[in-house]
Amino acid sequence: MTRREALILLASAFAQSGDLTSLTIAEASRRLASRSITPLQLANAYLARINSLNQDLNAFVTVTTDLARREARALDDDPKGPMWGIPIAHKDLFETKGILTTAGSRLFEDYIPAQNAAIVQQLEDAGAVLLGKTNTHELGGGVTTINPFYGTTRNPVDRTRIPGGSSGGSAAAVVAHLCAAATGSDTGGSVRIPAAFCGCVGFKPTHGKFSTQGLIAASPTFDHVGFLTRTVEDMQIITGSREPGVGSRKSRMAIARKYFCDDLDPAVAAAFNFNYPDIDFPIDAKTMARVFDPVFSFEMWGRFGADWRTNPGSFSKSMAGFFSTPRPSIAQYEEGLAALKEYQAAVDKLFDQVDVIITPTVPVVAPLIEGPIDGMKILRNTWPFNAAGNPAVSIPLTTAKLPVGVQLVAKRGEDDKLLQFARTFAPHAP
Repeated sequence: MTRREALILLASAFAQSGDLTSLTIAEASRRLASRSITPLQLANAYLARINSLNQDLNAFVTVTTDLARREARALDDDPKGPMWGIPIAHKDLFETKGILTTAGSRLFEDYIPAQNAAIVQQLEDAGAVLLGKTNTHELGGGVTTINPFYGTTRNPVDRTRIPGGSSGGSAAAVVAHLCAAATGSDTGGSVRIPAAFCGCVGFKPTHGKFSTQGLIAASPTFDHVGFLTRTVEDMQIITGSREPGVGSRKSRMAIARKYFCDDLDPAVAAAFNFNYPDIDFPIDAKTMARVFDPVFSFEMWGRFGADWRTNPGSFSKSMAGFFSTPRPSIAQYEEGLAALKEYQAAVDKLFDQVDVIITPTVPVVAPLIEGPIDGMKILRNTWPFNAAGNPAVSIPLTTAKLPVGVQLVAKRGEDDKLLQFARTFAPHAP
């Protein structure tokens, strides 16, 4: 049985059992609008599923059971939009008013914010119901969601494997039907990597499209707010796409094979079987060291360096390894910013030739939790688009035993067109 067949059977079983957690956002929104279900019924279905499965998966670090029920009951009888009554989760890097926000770190183990992050408030205003906070790699600084303080999140497709990171808890929760959708943050791939490893849709918008206010993050040059959903249609809904229809098939497409398709796992190479023209992407093995590393390191030191100096015991061994290297100088930072500007201009020129660039999201399938894990290889195909600032979405391929993602990238600012194309490219993404 293929993975696609298994997912279809699973979805059918959910539907036959009347499990409300099987509904996509689009389906749930229609049923809420027709009054055939209530927000409280929907929230309770998800809370029951969390209670049943989360102990094994460790997708949530905080479950807001009472709050979710209060929010669901408080919604009036007039749906205000497609997110009204939809149960969601927030990555535990986003500040949530009155709710513990740990950032996956001992530094924030007792932190209860006084206000919501901008995206949290935006979704609350849209009528979404908060189920809780999802696990993250420590301070969002890794690709595994193996967290020494809050536990390891397990991949819902294969619990012996990592879910990816740092938004691993969000991806696991979406795929396991513990929430209808979840927020994530993405500095080098933290939304798209777990989407690819777990088998859902992960979207990093154009840099700056969504405010990062209230995001406990490290690198404003590269930090993005992102989202994880089951379908591209749901992604269009949660992001408020202005063009929520199915896009045209006439987009000019090209594959960036050089660099992005080097040394693929056999399973990824077999699934990534597309016949589009090649495009020469302006990148090589040394680009990251020029345009990403000095900028990220300088800004990470600026955000958490003082905490490291005064309270090193609050950091894990792996995070201590980062701070064991000196902070780049201001001159090195400025050189990095200059190189980054040149890189962004070179990437922008590519979109004079094409509308969508296609790559594998991650060169490997999800590694085993016990290892080995090559973090830099996992990061290889996603960080270039944090540096460039382009909108990028990972959608699942259904031809592999383990999840494999394909990454679609568009010109900066063309987020809605990218999601339109992605829906056409994979209209039946799980």
